Amino acid sequence: MKQVLAALAVMTAAAAQAQEQPVQALLLRSVTVTCKLDESIAFYRDILGQKVIQERDFTADVIKKYVDADGGTVRLVVMEGRGEYAGGPIMGGRVAFMGVIGNPKGPACRQMDKDIAAKKKRGGWHGETILPFRVGNIDEITRRLKAGGHTIAFEPQASPVGVSRNMIAYDPNGVLLELFETNIAPLAPMKQGVVERMPIR
Repeated sequence: MKQVLAALAVMTAAAAQAQEQPVQALLLRSVTVTCKLDESIAFYRDILGQKVIQERDFTADVIKKYVDADGGTVRLVVMEGRGEYAGGPIMGGRVAFMGVIGNPKGPACRQMDKDIAAKKKRGGWHGETILPFRVGNIDEITRRLKAGGHTIAFEPQASPVGVSRNMIAYDPNGVLLELFETNIAPLAPMKQGVVERMPIR
């Protein structure tokens, strides 16, 4: 009996495998729901060189199922960055914002300010997302961040493997950004057996 059950299990697994179809998925953009739309656009434009490529407005009735718009209108803004690097031109992933523009002082937006303060206080936490950006001229970006009063978790430093300089900062929504500038020549001798870990705080 055990042999029969085992054979049936093998046949069932084989049949299921035969029916499986290949899938694919490509991340198009990150989307942040925010009450700080203007600040977000200015941050990514003026500090990271992103450009707005799409805007679209939604009424609260349409989008309230998954965005707390406090009765206002929600605007989708998509931004994109491109750059020239040692290996040639690169088009990066897109960042987008679902911004509350009708009632930015409502309860949901006031709560957002509290949430951002708490996130910065505790640093990276389980379930949070870090957005990595390959950048050019990380020192100029650092200067702009400081001039704008933005929070920097740690300033540029050479990675343990010596091929980039990395930093982590917060955008206006409390989202952690990993900014790294890749170098053609190593900044420091590669350390054997080192697992690269960069501190959050």
